[in-house]
Amino acid sequence: MYLDRIRLFIQSGQYTEMKQLENELSCLRDRIMKYQEMAGLERIVWRKQGVVGYFTRVHLYEEDKASLFDFFHNSGLLPYVVNIQWAKLLPEEQLQLEGLVTKREGYVRFWPKKTKSLFVKKSNSDVANSLQAGILDLVSEWRVLKWKYDRVEKQWTTLRREALREWGERDRKIQLPSGSLSVVRLQPQIKAGTLLKHLDRSTLLRSGTVNYDKVIEFAAKGYFNKVDIDKYRKIKDISIRYILMELQNEIKKHEYFNRRLNSLSEMSRQM
Repeated sequence: MYLDRIRLFIQSGQYTEMKQLENELSCLRDRIMKYQEMAGLERIVWRKQGVVGYFTRVHLYEEDKASLFDFFHNSGLLPYVVNIQWAKLLPEEQLQLEGLVTKREGYVRFWPKKTKSLFVKKSNSDVANSLQAGILDLVSEWRVLKWKYDRVEKQWTTLRREALREWGERDRKIQLPSGSLSVVRLQPQIKAGTLLKHLDRSTLLRSGTVNYDKVIEFAAKGYFNKVDIDKYRKIKDISIRYILMELQNEIKKHEYFNRRLNSLSEMSRQM
């Protein structure tokens, strides 16, 4: 049933509409960002439109991974702060751990036949001309298109999720006039502690990455100080990212971070 509905979504032109909305939103975002750069403002709130735009700094770290793993091993926390990347395990290691993994569901993906009309983006001259239209008009247009895109994208996501259940374990491809549908299988998950029971620390070092959300939690609980970790990390680069979002979503984002901070503070008080 859902496979038929996902076919209809594509063949009726709704998928093309969604991708066109996505491209239009990207172009509008670029134009609004250009305005904000020219205005020299790090943050602008358009309250009437319910939209906020701001620049944020993203730190890229270089870490001494071996020393970090040694530190967590000596603290007895290594199995709890490391995530395993299944793709970095050798084939024979994957075979040995195959019966111990947690499988992940995957997702249905549409592979369209690329056409200019589906993936076209506006030129830089279009961006320059539209800046003269007025920033309030651009922000209002972005908000309206964002509502439309969110609605159709939510429908697309629901159809793909439900279609996956009908698909089952079969590895097949469904051909459509405008492209094809197939299932992308996600890599399985395995806990670092489980891996260490069957393989050595060198395998963990090769395939593991530090989960810094967990590290922050253990630091809040008093297992170590953040400065102990900073010794093994240094900023390699700083990039600037532009964020454009609805004001109500930014409020929800702040509420989430406040709950997170309160949770960490509570952990710290309990020690």
